[in-house]
Amino acid sequence: MSEYQYLEWQTIDRILTAEEQAAVNELSSHIDVSSSRAVVTYNWGGFRPDPKEVLLKYFDAHFYLANWGSMRLMFRFPKGLIDEADLSPYCVSDYISFETLGEYQVLDLDFNPEDSVWLQTEAGLSRFIPLRNDVLEGDYRLLYLAWLKAMTFYGVPDDGEYEDDDPDSPAYDREPPVPPGLKKLSASLQAFVQVFELDPFLVQAAAEASPDLKQALAVDYPDLVTRLPRSEGDNFLVRLAEGEPGVGLTLRKRLAALLPQTERPPQAQPRTIQELLQRARQLEQIEKQRQAEEDRQKHIAEMKALAARQAQTWKKVDSLLESGRKIASVYDEATTLLEKLNQLAEFQDTRDVFLSHLHWLAEKYASRTSLIGRWSKRGWL
Repeated sequence: MSEYQYLEWQTIDRILTAEEQAAVNELSSHIDVSSSRAVVTYNWGGFRPDPKEVLLKYFDAHFYLANWGSMRLMFRFPKGLIDEADLSPYCVSDYISFETLGEYQVLDLDFNPEDSVWLQTEAGLSRFIPLRNDVLEGDYRLLYLAWLKAMTFYGVPDDGEYEDDDPDSPAYDREPPVPPGLKKLSASLQAFVQVFELDPFLVQAAAEASPDLKQALAVDYPDLVTRLPRSEGDNFLVRLAEGEPGVGLTLRKRLAALLPQTERPPQAQPRTIQELLQRARQLEQIEKQRQAEEDRQKHIAEMKALAARQAQTWKKVDSLLESGRKIASVYDEATTLLEKLNQLAEFQDTRDVFLSHLHWLAEKYASRTSLIGRWSKRGWL
C-alpha cells in the first residue's frame, strides 16, 4: 500500500485576503487554496512547514490524516475566550495540549501511534468544524473523547500491558470531569469517534456517568445588557464594530456571569481508565450475547417459514435443474436453496431425509460434474 497524507486548514472567523491566499499558495506545490480553505495531499514526500504555524498565522482549524495511523486535529481560538484551567484536566502529555501562543490559544489533538496501523478511512475537516464552537461554548465532550483515545495508547489491562501492582501505572489514572451529553453525540462527535477510531464500547462505558444535556434556558439579554457599566458596554460595541473575532461569545459569557449561579450536583468518584476499559469489555460481551440471541430468534423464524414451504422448495430445485440450462448461475441458485434445506434439516434433526432427497437429485443429474462438485465440496455426497 502506498503512503498517503492529507492536510487541511479552514478559516471560521474570517476569510483570507488575496495576499494571504498567495502566501499560503507558496507553502507547497501540492496545495489547493481558496479564501477559506487550503488542502494538501501527498503520496510521497511531506509538508515541510509546521502545520501549527500555518494555523496560527492564517486559519482557525486544521486536520491531518496519514494512512499509517497518524491523525491530528487542531483549533485556534482568540486569546482569552477559554480558561486554560478548564481544559487542563483533559490534557495528556504527547497527545492533547492547550496552550497560549501570542494572540491565540491552540487546542492540539495529536495521535501518532508507535505501531503503524494502516487506515482505510478518508475524512475532511468540515465535519469537525462545529466542535470548535462546542469548546468555545463550554461543551467539553470532544476533550473527554480525546482523553479516552489518548489513554488507549497505554494498552489494555487484558493484554498484560498494564502493571496492576504499580500505583504509578496508567491503569490507575482517573478520568477528568465527565461532560453531559455523552449518551447522545452530535454528528460531529460521532464523526470524531469513527474517524479517530475510538472503541464504541469504551465511549458507551464512559457515557454511563454522563448526565443528559440540559436544554438552554431563555436568557433576557436586554435586561442583562442594562446591568453592564456604560463604559464596558461601549467597549463591547466598539470591538463588535471593528469585527474583532469572538466578541459575541465574550459578551454572552460576561452577561451569563450576571445570572444567578445554580449549584452543581456533586459528581461520582472519577473512574480509572482500567475500570472504564473493563466495563467496555463487559458491554461488548453483553452486546455479543444480545446479537447472538437476536440471530438465534431470526434463524428460528426463518426455519419455521421454510418448513411451511419445504416441499415446494425441493420441487423448485428440481425444476431449476430440469430446465436444461447447464450454467453456473442455475447451479449456484439450486445449491443455495439446498443449503437452506440443509439448515432446516439440522434445525429439525431430519438429516437423513435431506440426504435421501439430495442423493436422488445427484443420481438424476449425475452427468453434471460441475453441479455434483459443488455438492461434494459441502460434504453432502
